[in-house]
Amino acid sequence: MNFDKNMKILTTILLILINITNLFSQEKVLLWGKKPDDYRKKKVELFYFPSQKNYHNSALIICPGGSYCYLATQNEGFIPAQKFNEYGFDCFVLRYRRGMKGNRYPSQIQDLQMAIHYIKSNYSQFNTDTSILGVCGFSAGGHLSGTSAIYFNRDFNNIFDGNMKNKNYFRPDFAIMIYPVITMQKDIVHHKSKRNLLGQNYTQSQKDSMSLEQNIHSTMSPIFMINCEDDPIVKYQNSIRMNDSLNAKNIEHYYKLYKIGGHGFGVSENRIKSNDKSASQWYKDFINWINNTFKLNYKL
Repeated sequence: MNFDKNMKILTTILLILINITNLFSQEKVLLWGKKPDDYRKKKVELFYFPSQKNYHNSALIICPGGSYCYLATQNEGFIPAQKFNEYGFDCFVLRYRRGMKGNRYPSQIQDLQMAIHYIKSNYSQFNTDTSILGVCGFSAGGHLSGTSAIYFNRDFNNIFDGNMKNKNYFRPDFAIMIYPVITMQKDIVHHKSKRNLLGQNYTQSQKDSMSLEQNIHSTMSPIFMINCEDDPIVKYQNSIRMNDSLNAKNIEHYYKLYKIGGHGFGVSENRIKSNDKSASQWYKDFINWINNTFKLNYKL
C-alpha cells in the first residue's frame, strides 16, 4: 500500500515538473531586441504557444494582470494560453513593462503595439498566417487590452514615422477584458493600477484618456468582458460603467456579470473559493460569442 501511494506521489510530482518545464520552454522573443534604446525594454518578452489545431488562422496576445506593478504570468498568461490552444488559437503571452523603475504610461501600450507589429511582421517565423488577431487581458492587463481596442489609430512607437497609411494596422479584431480595470476616476478607481500606470504627476488629460469608458468610439474593436460582483480588488462597477458606455455607442460587445468568482482566477476553477466555479468557464461563453460575431465554427 505504501509503495503504491509513494508511486502515485512521485508520478504527480513528475507530471507537475513536466508541465512547468513545458511552460518555460516556450519560444521566447526579446521584443525590443538585445540592445534596446532603453535598458528597461530588455525585460519585455513575448512567449509563443502554438496550437496543434489552428482552425481559422487565429492568434491571441495575452496580457497578464498585476496592477501595472507585477505580472501574474503563469495564472493569467501561460495557463490561459494553453487553454486557448485547445480551441485552436495560437497564443502569445506578453511580459510588458510595469510601474516599477519608472515604466509609466505609455510604455505598456508601446509594448503591446510592438507585439502586434512583431507578429504581423514575422508570420513565417511562427508558422502562421493570422487572419484574426485578438488581445486578451486580465485585471490591469484587461485595461491594457481595452486601450488597444480604443487607441489603435495612434502609432505610440512611431514605427511608421508619422505616415501610418493603414489606420487599422494596430487594431485588434477583438479584445477580451477579464475582471478589468476600466476607469481612472477617483470614485471607483483601482488606486494601485492608477498609481503604477500614471505615477504621481499625471495630467487631467492623461487621467481622462486612460478612463476607457470615456473614450468609446464607433470604429473601436468588439469587446468581450466579464467580471464578478464579489470582486474584492477591482470594483465591479468598473465594468458596469464600461458596459453602459458601449451600449450608448452601440458597440459590438458581450458583457456578463457573475455573482461569485472574486478576482485573479484566470481560467482556473481552483482559484475560486466558492462551490460555484462558473465564472472560470467564461472562455466557453467567449467561444460562442466569437462564433456568432465572426461567423466561425470553433468547437466546445
